[in-house]
Amino acid sequence: MYTALLAFTTVTALQHPLPTRRQTKLRAGFGAPKPKPPPKKEYSKKALEKSHERFDELKARERGTFVVDVYCGVRDASKLWFVGKIGHDLATPPESALTALSHLLEPHAKFLQPVLENRDLVWGLARGNSEVEVAKGEAPLELVEPARAKPNH
Repeated sequence: MYTALLAFTTVTALQHPLPTRRQTKLRAGFGAPKPKPPPKKEYSKKALEKSHERFDELKARERGTFVVDVYCGVRDASKLWFVGKIGHDLATPPESALTALSHLLEPHAKFLQPVLENRDLVWGLARGNSEVEVAKGEAPLELVEPARAKPNH
């Protein structure tokens, strides 16, 4: 009996009081998990089709949608080229819509007008469906700087 008691006390005395691998709540030493990178916005056929579908959805609404024409040109020149249209709702300023779609509009403008390649671009907005009036000089063209506009309103 004394041998069993002695063996039990020896095993109990030799055990470590706490487990050696403790989980800490703060993950000390490992740092915070890396944030997920933002989705990559690229000029691709899929991105263009998705943007076109969204434009058609906005245009199909009866109320609350505005369409503006987008023009692009070289900073020191007097000529701007029509490069597309943007549909936006009442809560979004057209400058913000232009900034949000700049990842599609800039390469598209350079594709349509190779003169714009490797140049500082200037952007202009006009009332929707006014291409002919703008070309004749009858409709005003508002120059905007997408860098100053907030992409998320």
